[in-house]
Amino acid sequence: MLILFLLMTGFGFSQTKDANNYIIFFENSNSANYYRMEDGAYLDYYLPNKVKFGDHEYYVRVRKYSWGSVDTAYFRENDHYYLHYDPKTQKESVVLPKQVELGQKWLEADSSWSYEIIGIDKKLKTPAKTYKGLIVVECIQLTNRDKLKDKVYHLYFAKGLGLVASARYEELTSYLSIVKTGAKEGETIGN
Repeated sequence: MLILFLLMTGFGFSQTKDANNYIIFFENSNSANYYRMEDGAYLDYYLPNKVKFGDHEYYVRVRKYSWGSVDTAYFRENDHYYLHYDPKTQKESVVLPKQVELGQKWLEADSSWSYEIIGIDKKLKTPAKTYKGLIVVECIQLTNRDKLKDKVYHLYFAKGLGLVASARYEELTSYLSIVKTGAKEGETIGN
């Protein structure tokens, strides 16, 4: 009888995971992540001071690309989510829930992207490392807002590291190559 109940309700078969510590905000601005890409590389690091938008303070992440472009993003967390703030729309969007469930979905605040948890406790091999216990998020562009980005891609998050890879059609487009803590000013990270 219990087995019949479980089969009929799906109770007990839902795959969930605590996603705390799957997004990392470097408190020290002398830490950085170096990612390799198909056609270059980029370096992510956080500025030493937070900035305030409205009632919330955000960590400031700077991303420097090997071809010279730079972009800035703003992140914070609360009890339930890791959040990103877009100064253009003046809205927050969920980057990753802190409690994830397979099949869980959400939208960007402006409805330009949809996200879905498509993997929990997954494994991925990159040229730098093999990862286990990953959370995989499928990102689908709905409005063509970001014309230079792919329509569909996957993000891979590892506990204690945050984003470790992205892929398009199961082919890596970027992967974490080096995590550098305690970098000295002027020190080269990556090639």
